[in-house]
Amino acid sequence: MATPSLTTSLSIDPEKDAFKTAVAPVYLPGLEAVGEKDEDEARAIAGDVRHEFTQEESDAVKRKVDRRVIPILAAVYFSQFLDKNSLNYSSVMGLPIKGQHYNLVSLAFYIGYMVFEIPTSALAQHFPLAKYLGVNMLLWSASLWCHAASAEFAPFFVLRILLGVFECCVSPILIAMVSSWYIKEEQARRVACFYSMNGFTSILGGLMAYGVTFYKGTAVAHWRIMYFLLGGMALIVAISVLIWLPDSPATATFLTEREKLVAIERVRSNQTGTVNKKFKKHQALEAYKDPKTWLLILLTFLSSVPNGGLSSIKGFGFSSRLSLLMNVPEGVVAASSTIAICIWADKSKQRIIPCLAAIIPAVIGSAMLVGFSQGNHYEKYKGALMTGNLLIKPYGSCLALLYAWSAANCAGSTKKTVVNASFLVAFGLANVMGSEIFQSKDAPSYIPGKVSCLVLFAAMIPTIIAMKLYTDRQNKKKRAVLDAMIAENNWTPEDVQREADKHAFLDLTDLENPFFFYTS
Repeated sequence: MATPSLTTSLSIDPEKDAFKTAVAPVYLPGLEAVGEKDEDEARAIAGDVRHEFTQEESDAVKRKVDRRVIPILAAVYFSQFLDKNSLNYSSVMGLPIKGQHYNLVSLAFYIGYMVFEIPTSALAQHFPLAKYLGVNMLLWSASLWCHAASAEFAPFFVLRILLGVFECCVSPILIAMVSSWYIKEEQARRVACFYSMNGFTSILGGLMAYGVTFYKGTAVAHWRIMYFLLGGMALIVAISVLIWLPDSPATATFLTEREKLVAIERVRSNQTGTVNKKFKKHQALEAYKDPKTWLLILLTFLSSVPNGGLSSIKGFGFSSRLSLLMNVPEGVVAASSTIAICIWADKSKQRIIPCLAAIIPAVIGSAMLVGFSQGNHYEKYKGALMTGNLLIKPYGSCLALLYAWSAANCAGSTKKTVVNASFLVAFGLANVMGSEIFQSKDAPSYIPGKVSCLVLFAAMIPTIIAMKLYTDRQNKKKRAVLDAMIAENNWTPEDVQREADKHAFLDLTDLENPFFFYTS
C-alpha cells in the first residue's frame, strides 16, 4: 500500500471555523453504517478524506506534542512505579510489618490492581482520559500519606489495596495516549520514555531512601518520612496532569486548529483511531475471541511473575542501607536497556524480535542466580550473583514492548480498552503469585523462587516466537483479502489509499478493517 505523500494545501470553512469534509466513506460489505455515536472523535475534525500537510508541519507538531505530553506521561509513570514500590523502601527503613504479614501487604497492592483494572478501564473510556488520570493520582497521593499514619497490619493492608485501585488506570491510559498521538514507527520510543522511569525510580528512590536513613531524630520514623515525601511528589504530578495534559488530539487546547488537524492526520495511517466513548459489545467479544489477546496475556503473565522478588538485593549479603544504594546500578541497566531496545524496535519496525532479545539475557542471568546460589558458598559468589541480577534487568523492556505492541496492533476503542485491561489484569495476577514464590523459609539462597523465574523466562521464548508466527500469518491473510478487493474493484494505488483513509476513523477493529496490518 502506497505511503501518502506530504504536500501542501488545506481549506478552512470560515463559517464553521473547523476542518470538515463532505465526502462520505465507502463501507465494506457486512459493516453497518457508522453513525455519529459510533465514529472516532477525530473524524469530526478530519473527516474521511486525507488533508495534505508538509513534512515540516508534521515535525513541528510532533515536537510540540513531545514537549507537552511525554514529560507528563513520564512523570506519571515515575510516580506510579516509585509509589508502588514504596513498600520495598520502607521495609529496609524500619517498617515493623514482617514475615507473612509483609508478604500479604506486598500482594495487597496487586489484589486492588487486578480486581479494579477492568472497571477502571471501562470508566476511563467514558471520561476525559487526562482528567480521570489526574483524579486517581490525587486519591493515591492521599493514600500514601495515610500509609504513614499506622504501622498496624490491617490498615496497611487496606491502604495497599486502595493504592492498587487508584494506580491501575495508569498503564491503559498511557498506552491509549501514545496510540492517539503517534504513528506506529514512533510509539515504542515514546513508551520507552515513560517505561524507562522504572529504572530511574530505582536510582532516585534508592538515593532518597538512603538519604533519609541519615536522619538521626526520633520524632518521625524513617519509613514514615518516605511516605510523606512520596505522597507530596504524587500530588505535584497529579496537579500537573489536571492542568497541562490534554485528553486527546481533538481536544488539545495547546494546539491551533491547524495543528490539531495535522496531529490527527499524522495518525490516520495507524488505522487504530483515537478516542470513542461508546462501549461496543461486539468489539469486547472480539477481543476475547482473538488469539492475539491470549498470547499477549500469556506473555505478560510469564514476564511479570518474577517481579515478586528478583529486585531484592538484601539477600546478597549487603546491609539495609547499602541495599538501598545498590538500587542505582540496577536502575541504570533497566533504564538504558529499555531505551535502547525500544529505539531498535521503532527503527526496525518490529516488536517481537526486540522482545526476544530482551529475554535471552534474563534467562542467562536467572540461570546464574540458580547456579551460584547452591551450597554454602553464597558470600563467595556475591560478584557472580550481582552480575546475574543485572543481566536479568533488561527483561523489563519486554513489557514496554508489549505496551507498544498493543498500541500498534489493536484497533477499535472498546477492543483496545478490553485488551489492555485484560493483559494488565494478568500483570496484577502474576505479581500476586510472584510475591509468594520467594519465601522467607528459603532464605538466603531462595532457590525455589529463582528456579521458578528461570522456567518462566525460558517459557517466554517459544511464546514470543508463536506471537511472531501468528501475526505474520494474519498479515498474509489480510494481504490476500485486500488484493482480492483491489482486483474486484480495479483499484489503483491511489484508490487503495483513499479507501484506507476513509476507514481510519470509523472505530473499526483490526479484524474488521481490511486496511489494517500488524506490526510484528
